[in-house]
Amino acid sequence: MQPTVTVIPIAVISAIALFFTKEILEGVRRYRGEQRKIKAIKMLISRECELNLWTIKSIKYIVETIRDEAELGAEFEFIFPRSGKTLFRVKRKNDDTKSGSSLTETHRELMDRYLLDAATLDKKLYAALQSAYAAVAELEHVRQSLIYFVEPEDNQDEMHLFGFVDYALGTLQEVSDGLAVLYKECTGDNLTKHRLR
Repeated sequence: MQPTVTVIPIAVISAIALFFTKEILEGVRRYRGEQRKIKAIKMLISRECELNLWTIKSIKYIVETIRDEAELGAEFEFIFPRSGKTLFRVKRKNDDTKSGSSLTETHRELMDRYLLDAATLDKKLYAALQSAYAAVAELEHVRQSLIYFVEPEDNQDEMHLFGFVDYALGTLQEVSDGLAVLYKECTGDNLTKHRLR
């Protein structure tokens, strides 16, 4: 009877050890998977920050052009070609030609998609992502308002264009600051380079 008593505890100890080893290995695998997922999310979101930086620069250029050229009697318009782009045009007084640039879109699809994942995986990333998400919503508001105030449907709104210029420049700086915090959290670098596409 003695040998049976010693065999059972060894089997039980082996089973417990095997269980804990399996759980530890599973935990390590899960942890590594979450780390890879966080790294991928940060890479994708940092790319979206770079795209939005280009949008900020695009809007800022247009707003500064309006500020500088309006006093000289220039006329402004937006054109919406079939390509889906939004084009800004300036016609200067005593000049038959027009110049201008493209008004790029805002980007927050990836922020939408990964906001919940960030909340469960990385507290600091989630906090930075929330602020940047709100900043991009402001950027979209500035973009839409710019299009409206250049050619408003209500003639009384024409006078608001010049007040909007000051508001837009201040808001663009706030948006840029919010995106810079998120970009720093994602990459460890400052947000200085933009991306066109």
